Amino acid sequence: MSETFRVFAVDDDPFVLDIIHRILDTECEVETFDSVEACAPRLETVKPDMFLLDVRMPGMDGYAFCRQLKDDENFSTIPVTFVSGQDTIDARIKGYDAGGEDFIVKPFEVEEVLRKVKVAKQIVQARLALEQQAKEAQKFSFMVMSTMEEAGIALNFMCQLVAWETEQDIANGLLELLQRYRLEGVVQTRIAERSLTVSAAGTNLPLEVSVMNHVSGLDRIFDFRNRSVHNFERVTLMVSNLPLDNPDYCGRLRDNLSIAAKGAESKLQSLEALELNSRNQAGILATLDYVRASAEALRQANQKSHMAADNLMIAVEQKLVNAFVHLGLTENQEHKVSDLVSDVMKQQQELLDNSEETDRVLKDLGERLGQLGLGAAKNP
Repeated sequence: MSETFRVFAVDDDPFVLDIIHRILDTECEVETFDSVEACAPRLETVKPDMFLLDVRMPGMDGYAFCRQLKDDENFSTIPVTFVSGQDTIDARIKGYDAGGEDFIVKPFEVEEVLRKVKVAKQIVQARLALEQQAKEAQKFSFMVMSTMEEAGIALNFMCQLVAWETEQDIANGLLELLQRYRLEGVVQTRIAERSLTVSAAGTNLPLEVSVMNHVSGLDRIFDFRNRSVHNFERVTLMVSNLPLDNPDYCGRLRDNLSIAAKGAESKLQSLEALELNSRNQAGILATLDYVRASAEALRQANQKSHMAADNLMIAVEQKLVNAFVHLGLTENQEHKVSDLVSDVMKQQQELLDNSEETDRVLKDLGERLGQLGLGAAKNP
């Protein structure tokens, strides 16, 4: 075994630790700890290749420590072998549930420990081989992407453009497009009276903003020195290192970048329209709420007026009866006064009936406005 293979053994029994150290000392690097708490600080500076964990220990036990390791991306792939004095299915299931890879029962044989460490080393070597294969696959994928046809890169950008929902996504996408062409540059988007300027150096850098503000007002497509600018109403794309030594490639780049910038322009126009519609809808909903609240306030005021008028008629009728007693009117005079008051009260009642109709109309208006606002909110 390689001397660089490092094992951390954690057990509260110094005798067990001494045996493990003696068994593995000539085969790999071994560090022993009498508790999880003693091992934890060492993990801040050293990452082992394998853990041998006792199950029962003072403080944190081996199962809990294993779960903690498996939850940490820095240690989750390190093989854990439990060392337990209990040879039961329950103990093994607990070790499995905690994320362990193997199990040793005390007292153990020398050959068993060596075999378990050998298996762990094979696991580590297999993982490293897979990681290397993944890196090589990633490298190969990058090489394939780097050698794609220029039009294919632009097409891939257009496909991704459909899913982007903000000007930040679009600006970053254009910047990534330049990087795939091995170009450097700056992107500026302009929608809803705000602008965003992005480059590999950062976002909204004052000098870049100044330059982009200037070139955005010039021709649709133009070159100066080794720079190329593509202008549209809502987006400007400026390349800083056009490969002038390859005129044919430069021509294809201009065409593809122009197509990508035009696509970005269309998407930004769509986002701007959606944003405007959203603001308009919010204004309509706010107006509907205001009108509905006003209608309800009028209805309540109308109800109060109706009640006040009813109370007033009752009071007038009562006062009239009391007045007849004190005024000493003849029966004929009383009838005339009563008829006069009755006519007035009848007219008042007709007005109140109209008020009830007004209340019904206002109530219906409020309900209709509420349904209209709810429908608009569900269908932005």
